[in-house]
Amino acid sequence: MRMIIRRARLGDAKNIAECFYASCEGLCKKCYNKYLCNDTLYSEKKIATLDKRLGTKNHLMLVATDSSKIVGFASLVGNSTEKTRHRAECGWFVSIGHSRQGIATRLVDKLIKEAKKSGLRKLEAEAAVENIASVNLAKKLGFEIEGKKKAGMLLDDGKFVDTYILGKVL
Repeated sequence: MRMIIRRARLGDAKNIAECFYASCEGLCKKCYNKYLCNDTLYSEKKIATLDKRLGTKNHLMLVATDSSKIVGFASLVGNSTEKTRHRAECGWFVSIGHSRQGIATRLVDKLIKEAKKSGLRKLEAEAAVENIASVNLAKKLGFEIEGKKKAGMLLDDGKFVDTYILGKVL
């Protein structure tokens, strides 16, 4: 299977939503992503909002595709305020069926390169402390744990989990 990493395009939002949904497989109570298992994810309004974001200046999303569908993505959203315009928040996701194949590493590595090209000086991310795969990926790519938030994330089952704040100076 040949994996292609490319910028997300207008019209990709529905396929990105399907990537989330395909990964659910009844794991709602273990989910670290607030969008999984959320019935409103597929609303036309949310898909249109995501599609609209794909075309904005301070938002970049990369997608990983096997020849037929989106299987993962990495995104960053820049700050527009004067004092924080040098940094952006980023995140990543790979569907369960495609995890542990280096896709997230390739996505985030390319995202870092794109962030540097655009003049950003710092990337930030937040991951559940229990999400060892994401934390390890971030560390492997040069992010450092800068802090910890108690009850930093609310899961779909109503449980709060602690999160790490991760940062990388570019």
